[in-house]
Amino acid sequence: MDLKIPDDVRQSQRAFSFVGGQHADVGVLCLHGFTGSPAEMRPLGEYLAERGYTVEGPLLPKHGGMPHELKGATWRSWVACARDALNALADRCPHIFIAGLSMGGLIALHLAASECYRTTCNGHPSPLRGIIVMAAPMMLNDPRTRFVRFARYFVPYYYPLKGANFNDPNFRASLHQRLGLNSDELNLDDPRVQKQIVQSVRIPVGAIHELLELNRLVMRELPRVTTPALFIQGRKDQVIAPDSAEVIASRVGSKDKRVVWRDKSGHALPLEPDAPEMFETIAAFISEHSAE
Repeated sequence: MDLKIPDDVRQSQRAFSFVGGQHADVGVLCLHGFTGSPAEMRPLGEYLAERGYTVEGPLLPKHGGMPHELKGATWRSWVACARDALNALADRCPHIFIAGLSMGGLIALHLAASECYRTTCNGHPSPLRGIIVMAAPMMLNDPRTRFVRFARYFVPYYYPLKGANFNDPNFRASLHQRLGLNSDELNLDDPRVQKQIVQSVRIPVGAIHELLELNRLVMRELPRVTTPALFIQGRKDQVIAPDSAEVIASRVGSKDKRVVWRDKSGHALPLEPDAPEMFETIAAFISEHSAE
């Protein structure tokens, strides 16, 4: 039997939208990562909204639930959703930014490389004033990904929690948070519960293939990215290649670009302990480039 995310938790993982105040003419699109939801970007969205910016955090197709619900997802549907949200934001705000986490960072780069959101479009300045790329992968930090394009035809799911340490307090806390269940409702000391969780948390290999296809496309497009770019990566990130931020930054065509490292952070940057300092860096970047 599959675990199910409670309705109230699903609700918290839905799209968010914050009306701007003092800087309502500056819009920020917040894009979540693969298997994630807008909830992981909400802390950043709330921080920027409190400073008067207009903020949108869409839910990308087939996300916001258990990982197996990604079956049938395509990278084109994720990009189309993000592009629609960006276009709608640009209709309201003359100055826009994209902040993307992991896969969301790849989508931010892809949109910045597109014809309508480069530095100039048809001889006119682009409304896109900058991108904030957090923990975007140059490649995933797992050698098995090289077999995904073939394995997807005969291996339906990948089980990311196989071999997980259920005694790790950090792992237990993150699991309770993700599933929206407390220790009374989810006894992680019970071997039967552990087995059920491992079997329930499964990612369609086809969806992983779509992520890798998007990754390969974006790596080819990097020279076309000309908008100011801020790259942020955590020193403790074990999901992506350790030099991802440096490599991607070196390949983009932007003249205004920099890399910021967070020493205490892992992959989920907006949810990490030193996120407040990162938010200040992002707000300063937006303030600097929206004033131009």
